[in-house]
Amino acid sequence: MSPARRLLIGAIVLVSAGAGYVAGRVQFRPVERVSQPISFNHKLHVADAGIACDTCHEFYDKANHSGLPALTTCLGCHEESQTSAPEENRIKELAAAGQDDIFRKLFRLPDHAFYSHRRHAKIAGIPCETCHGSISATTAPPQAPLVRITMDFCIDCHKKSGVSSDCTRCHR
Repeated sequence: MSPARRLLIGAIVLVSAGAGYVAGRVQFRPVERVSQPISFNHKLHVADAGIACDTCHEFYDKANHSGLPALTTCLGCHEESQTSAPEENRIKELAAAGQDDIFRKLFRLPDHAFYSHRRHAKIAGIPCETCHGSISATTAPPQAPLVRITMDFCIDCHKKSGVSSDCTRCHR
């Protein structure tokens, strides 16, 4: 094979690899911003009132996914009005309409990846802020994750913690 032909094939391979890398980065980034039906104020609930994360995200230390709060969880405290905030009325409107699972996920895990919230939060004791950033200081729901979770992010944490980075632990 001539050197020019090898150079052409090498260039095609490099361009294809670059295009694949860019396509992968775009594919796993949320395509659209997430809008929540209630303007939940984490700061008011967590930082100011001292409500623990597991009060609303009840499966954070028990399951693979922490779970988003159901509207009935909100009603546990807000059946009787706590404030004159418009969110109080919105909670009651959605409940009257028979809606319960109203909150939308910010984090999307690729189908080929496995993640256990319990293993990371409960067993390893990783603080919520490590992956969720300063969510407890937000006064409105973020439209995208505050921390961009990538494979490099996870691998770096595994290396710092001395935890196995064997591919089959997270990819199944």
